[in-house]
Amino acid sequence: MTDQRERVIGSILGLAVGDALGAPFEFRRRSQVPDPVPAFELPWLGMPPGTWTDDTALARALWRSLLDHGGVLDLVDVRARQVAWLAGGPPDVGNQTALALRGDARTVFERRGPEVSAGNGSVMYCAPLGVIRAGEPVRLFEEAPALSRLTHWDGRCQTACLAVTLAAAALVRGEPADRAVVGAVGAVTDREGGEELEYLVGEAGRARPLDGPDMGFTLFAAGIALQVVGEGRGFEEGLRHVVGLGGDTDTNAAVAGALLGAAHGVDAIPGAWLESLAKRGALESEAASLAALLQVA
Repeated sequence: MTDQRERVIGSILGLAVGDALGAPFEFRRRSQVPDPVPAFELPWLGMPPGTWTDDTALARALWRSLLDHGGVLDLVDVRARQVAWLAGGPPDVGNQTALALRGDARTVFERRGPEVSAGNGSVMYCAPLGVIRAGEPVRLFEEAPALSRLTHWDGRCQTACLAVTLAAAALVRGEPADRAVVGAVGAVTDREGGEELEYLVGEAGRARPLDGPDMGFTLFAAGIALQVVGEGRGFEEGLRHVVGLGGDTDTNAAVAGALLGAAHGVDAIPGAWLESLAKRGALESEAASLAALLQVA
């Protein structure tokens, strides 16, 4: 039986693995993604296979803040870490995230309007909050939307973050995957975008084929991740499926990887994938520390 520690580590490493797996195929159409998906064979922006993107970098800022504050969500500290990361000149960062970190997310939302404001830049990094709240999921109803508002003010982004963190918390607790997904979706149905998320959990990659051509959609990223977990797909099968759909493949797979890792535990991640993962030792050590912090809490 997979224990809680293995599920915590699986979620953190699963996020990074999914991110790195999907990175070389970002914004390709489904027909342009090889089948089967090549795993850790291709570079990303000239960097070696296994390199992860801003998805993992921002998730890492969150979980490092949680570690340094004993599990307390300090939004000022998380934002400071995000801003410091951006100032370091990362090779790639989403436009909406960059604008928000250089100003503030509400102003960006009001200026851009809702038509282009539901990007997936907050749902991609929120899962570690759900992991650390496995024993106190009620806190997520306030904390997850507040976390999203650091970079993405749109109500649909806040809904997606709440659903993903609730699912992550339930999976880390050891709830069956289908029940975790049903509970998470049911908890947000009456929120902005909640009914559309429910639809996408069933139809992402089917009746609803993929993301837009230039940006990811927060409800698609959450929906496809919840779908592959709730339908009982294995870690490798689920991630290959998500990447094979095209669209914003690194983010979609990062969210799915976080949930699949929480469902199946770290031992379900292929060893060859972990061996190729950039900074694997540091990520694993931090994930183990997060697991220890959760046990204490």
